[in-house]
Amino acid sequence: MLIGVLGINFKTADLQVREAVARAALTLSGERAIFFPHPIVVLSTCNRTEIYFSGEDLARVHSDLLAHLRAQIGEPFEHRLYSYFGIDCFAHLCSVTAGLDSAMIAETEIQRQVKMAYTAARHLPSCLHYAFQKALKVGKCVRNQLDPRGLPTLYGMLWRLAEWQQKRILLVGYSEINRGFISFLMHKGVRDISLCTRSAPQLEGIRICGRSELDYWQNYDVIVCASTANGYLITGQSDRSHTIFDLSVPRNVDPAVGAKLYNIDQLTLPKEAPECGKALVWEEVVKLTRLYRLKTQHVLESVGMGSHL
Repeated sequence: MLIGVLGINFKTADLQVREAVARAALTLSGERAIFFPHPIVVLSTCNRTEIYFSGEDLARVHSDLLAHLRAQIGEPFEHRLYSYFGIDCFAHLCSVTAGLDSAMIAETEIQRQVKMAYTAARHLPSCLHYAFQKALKVGKCVRNQLDPRGLPTLYGMLWRLAEWQQKRILLVGYSEINRGFISFLMHKGVRDISLCTRSAPQLEGIRICGRSELDYWQNYDVIVCASTANGYLITGQSDRSHTIFDLSVPRNVDPAVGAKLYNIDQLTLPKEAPECGKALVWEEVVKLTRLYRLKTQHVLESVGMGSHL
């Protein structure tokens, strides 16, 4: 399977380095990927940025990717990266999709993020299509078999770190994280919630506001940012006791605001993935890799190209 990945995550680098790599990777995402001479899929989340790629010469593609990133980033970063090729790359992608490589083990947001990254990519070869389609299935299978009891949740951590009752709350961004958090807060009896977004349907009991509301963020007690932006959305100085959670990479909140500010690195509780989850992933990876080789072998033989893979 001629696939590889070049990545950085919360285990290998601090937030500042991850931000720099994330910004550089954005120059290769979506339609901009057509300016890179190799097929790629860019997965960028709050905890990781990974570039999956394919080519007849994986070492050359890997080298070209490094050269592109170096041209965008002015600080040393190479020693913070990791790379996997072939079946190891496939196994890594399956682990990521299942939430086993997340800061919050078995979290569900990553499944949607992997799917979005895959669907946003263009002109992919069959090996990358196969890897992502099967990884999404493996992710669901493994997560369904894991016991979620006792595992930390992001919403639980946020709840413990702030006083939510009788507070004015502003959620920035109509992300899946914020949509889920709205349900969590309402279940807890919290009602004074505003959602700042450029586009969102009307939600019962939630005040919807535009980006102009960010000019008045000091009027809120607790703010949760989980949005994509080119620069800081929350700037200025806190004039009283505010609690702000910045769940985005690149960051949405200027670190100089002076509030009680938590970024994504301060919210994570690294924990080893359950051994049963790792075993399930590897079992599926071996089976699916064997199936891919058999299918590829059949195609090559049917067109008279021999059997060497």
